[in-house]
Amino acid sequence: MTNFSNAVIPWSPSDAISIPDNVRDAKDIVTFGSATLSARDMTSIVKGFEAGSYEMVSTFVWTKAAAVLKRQVSTLGMEFVGEMLGRPDLNDDSDPATDIGDHEAIALAEDLGMVTTTQALRLKQALQLVAHFSTTTGETDNADEMMEVEALALLRTCITSILGKPQFAAALQFADFRKRLAMSTLTAADSDLSAIANSPYFFVRTTLSILLAAIKTAQGAPLEHAVGNTMVLVPQLWGKLREPEKWQVGQAYAEMTSAGNRIASAGLKKALMEVKGFDFVPESLRSHTFTETAARVLSAHFAFNNFYNEKEPMEALANLGTSIPRPALPKVVEATLAVRLGNRWGVANNAQDAATEVLRLLRPVQWHYYFDECLSRDRTVMDKIAYDDKPAKNWCEVVQAIELGLYQPKSKHVKALLDASRVTPVTVNSIKTVKEKAEKLRSHLAE
Repeated sequence: MTNFSNAVIPWSPSDAISIPDNVRDAKDIVTFGSATLSARDMTSIVKGFEAGSYEMVSTFVWTKAAAVLKRQVSTLGMEFVGEMLGRPDLNDDSDPATDIGDHEAIALAEDLGMVTTTQALRLKQALQLVAHFSTTTGETDNADEMMEVEALALLRTCITSILGKPQFAAALQFADFRKRLAMSTLTAADSDLSAIANSPYFFVRTTLSILLAAIKTAQGAPLEHAVGNTMVLVPQLWGKLREPEKWQVGQAYAEMTSAGNRIASAGLKKALMEVKGFDFVPESLRSHTFTETAARVLSAHFAFNNFYNEKEPMEALANLGTSIPRPALPKVVEATLAVRLGNRWGVANNAQDAATEVLRLLRPVQWHYYFDECLSRDRTVMDKIAYDDKPAKNWCEVVQAIELGLYQPKSKHVKALLDASRVTPVTVNSIKTVKEKAEKLRSHLAE
């Protein structure tokens, strides 16, 4: 049997690009991006800085970086990308350039160790910056234009995190791990099984996503290995899995049964029967509609001109019904809170009524589920609360409107955040405390 021992350790970025602090001129910084930038690209960037066209050159740099990152992510398989992102609409025929949002590519790259947590944070800030300045009308004064220091910081971030790498070492390590899972079947006695089970939670979740994606797309021997490994791993991991991942297994069974894939459905059925997990098999595919619509909301929120474009998908989400399916709840709440919290520049006023309506529909037990099972891994919400004052203030307003009663969160870090968020009145100092508690919670995101 193939030995997994060299693969079952969490991958981490090993190919970081460093630009010395004393390199501060665009002409010098771009040379560190020669791995992916052509001579023409670098010349265009330098000329953009010399002309003072900081918004234009930053948009060009970001577009290049996002395209490279999506291309690297897509090499892992779009079906797998869909599993990781909770996007049932993605399959191996999907186009990464148009079907993956920039924010989704960043989040997945962080999960898979293609970028560090700090790099991911800076990339999200760069995305926000480009999106914000792309909506200016030309009627603003100089104080509202992008500054050279902001454009240089964005250029440095994109090169050190993405454009300076000819290929991502972590992606290659991960691809090797996926290949090993498809080449042989684990047994309950394998030491590799306990190594996976005792890894950080994001590694467990990623391994499960690999197998479920393979079950949906593989054929022949790779399919048999994927099914066999799932039958072994799911019972071993079930007690450690959080509800969103349990729903993921149940959803895969429902899809394979509907598609008539007997090998896959039989293997998943056996695994679910062993753990008495049929409570997590959706009765219908209604949750797909909620999840896909929520993904549209997030795409609009992180895209250019978001304050105008959030309205339509947010209203569509609010109009889907008054009962949100449990499997779709994490993505629906993430998308709705993204709109409700906004960003450092404010919120989409025309989408607030719809967002408030969705949040109003959530029952206390659904909020408890989100706080216990989803919040600590919700990068979109955690980054907003931890790093920006306006979203943190809006978060306090949301929490204070929820009737928590005697609810006690499972996590002490979630409890600390909720307690800080309920302090009234909301002041500069209380917001600072909320941000500190959120940053502390975010630091435990991988657990």
